[in-house]
Amino acid sequence: MPQSQHIRTCVKTVKQLCPLVTLMSTIFVIVITIYISEKVSPVFVFLCMQVYLNWYSVYSISCKSNPMKMREVQSSLCSVVTQQRKYEQPNNVQPPAHNTAYKFWHCERCQSYMCKPTQHCVFCRKCFHFRDHHCFFLGACVLRQNMGNFILFCFYTSLTCLYSLCVLGPYMYENINHIVKNDADYLNIFLNFCFPIALAKLLHSRDSSSILLVTTFDTLMSILCICLVLGIWKLHSCLSGKQRYVNVTGKQSLKEIFGSYGLSNIIFPYNGLIGTRDINGKYELKEV
Repeated sequence: MPQSQHIRTCVKTVKQLCPLVTLMSTIFVIVITIYISEKVSPVFVFLCMQVYLNWYSVYSISCKSNPMKMREVQSSLCSVVTQQRKYEQPNNVQPPAHNTAYKFWHCERCQSYMCKPTQHCVFCRKCFHFRDHHCFFLGACVLRQNMGNFILFCFYTSLTCLYSLCVLGPYMYENINHIVKNDADYLNIFLNFCFPIALAKLLHSRDSSSILLVTTFDTLMSILCICLVLGIWKLHSCLSGKQRYVNVTGKQSLKEIFGSYGLSNIIFPYNGLIGTRDINGKYELKEV
């Protein structure tokens, strides 16, 4: 097998496995959190629902978005010419304004002319308007149209991890107390919770349950920090105009980030599920 084909096979496998692994991991965290707390908290249920709903919104918008192609623009311009002829009457009625200047580029993979700003994603095998990046863990591309749902996904994932850590932390400390009870120094206690050192000690002691607890705790802590930093960074970049979509930048309002429903999407992602992410035709997002 050629090396290029082998790389494509590996990338395809990673693309298919990452969302599945992410889904199974979240289910495992939910089950272990409910098992340890011995109750189903409404707050935890709300946080989990928000994580999955915003995840689905990011994926749904990414799958449904189609870039504006050259033939669509040509038909749109033909309709404008027809309207102009219709309004050419003695009563001096002005035709509707249509001064949009379109630029195109040819996508060799899609074999079609696309309206700029558009970028092709080799993982989704399609072009996107205002594309930011492809998220392997969500299995979808993050666009300007679903950036608000991606930011909310990061924030709610951080809050869910924090809740699970608050439940898992005391339980884990009680179960590995036999390891840290002789370490009165806070630094030594911290090192016992640190993943590489704790894992080495637990492997030496052959305590499989403690290994699982420490691994889960450190993984949740890492996800919390990464998602929180990523969500804050993306929100700040959008509000400050530093966010770049295919070499296009510009400040965005909260309405442009989170959709026409604005901050009410924090409670429920209306724009990702029942609404549209096309704000006054600004993003040229089709079929959503």
